[in-house]
Amino acid sequence: MRVFDRVDRSDLDRRELQLLVLAVITICMLGTGIALLAYPTIFSASAMLTGSSLKVCFFAFCGMCVLLVGYLLDRHFVVRKLRQQIETERRQYAEFRFQAGRDLLSALPRFNQFQDRLVMEYRRASNLTGSFSVLVIKLTPAINSTDEDEISAAFGDAVKAVSHRLRREDSLYRFCADAFGIILPGLKFDDAKNIVGRLEEGLRDAAGASNRFSSVLKVFTYPQQVSTAHEMESAVRSILPADMVAEPVVEQGVPAIAEN
Repeated sequence: MRVFDRVDRSDLDRRELQLLVLAVITICMLGTGIALLAYPTIFSASAMLTGSSLKVCFFAFCGMCVLLVGYLLDRHFVVRKLRQQIETERRQYAEFRFQAGRDLLSALPRFNQFQDRLVMEYRRASNLTGSFSVLVIKLTPAINSTDEDEISAAFGDAVKAVSHRLRREDSLYRFCADAFGIILPGLKFDDAKNIVGRLEEGLRDAAGASNRFSSVLKVFTYPQQVSTAHEMESAVRSILPADMVAEPVVEQGVPAIAEN
C-alpha cells in the first residue's frame, strides 16, 4: 500500500474492500485480545497464554491498532483529495456547459437568414398549393436569475431540447436574445399544434424543477392565417422587440396570433 497515493475513482471499490477486510480482522483481534486479557480476571485462573506468548499477542494487538489508525488517516486524505478533484471537475463542467450554451446560441442562423428561407418556403408552398407554418418561441429567465452565464446555459438547454424534437426538414433561427423561430415546411395549423405540444414538453424538461425559464409558443400558418410571405414576416415581427427590427412596419390586417 502506498501512503497518500494518487486518487483513482475506478479504484474505490478495491479500497473499500480493503477497509472492510481490515475492519473485520481488527474487530476479531480486538475481541480475541480482550477475551484473553480478561480471562484471568473473570475466571480467577491462569490465562491460556503466558510469558512471551502473551507479550506477542499484546504487541500484535498494538501494532494492528497503529496500522488501522494509519490506514484510516490515509483513506481520509484520499477521500479529501477526491472531493477536491470532484469539486474542480464540477466547476470545469459548469464552465464548459456555459460555454457550450453560448456557442450553441451564437451558431444559430439569424433573422436575415430566416427571411431568405421564408421567401423560399413561401414560393414552394404557393407553387405546389401546399402549406407551411412558422413557430415563434419566446423565453423568459427566472426572476431570481441574473447571471448571464446561467441564462445562456438555460437557453442553450432549451434550444437543444427543441432541436431534438424537430424534423430533419425543419429549421431553427435565433431572432434576438430571448426569441427563436422555427420554419415547419408542409405543416398545416393542426399539425403545427401537435409539434407545439411536443416542444412544450421538451421545454418543461429543460427548465427543470427550478423553472429556470418560462416559454411562450405562437404559431402562424400559410395559407390558413396569412396569404403572403410579407404578412408572415410582419406577424413574426409584431411579437419581437421593437428595437430589434425597425422595418417594415407591421401592416394592418395581420392575422391574429395563435396562442398555444
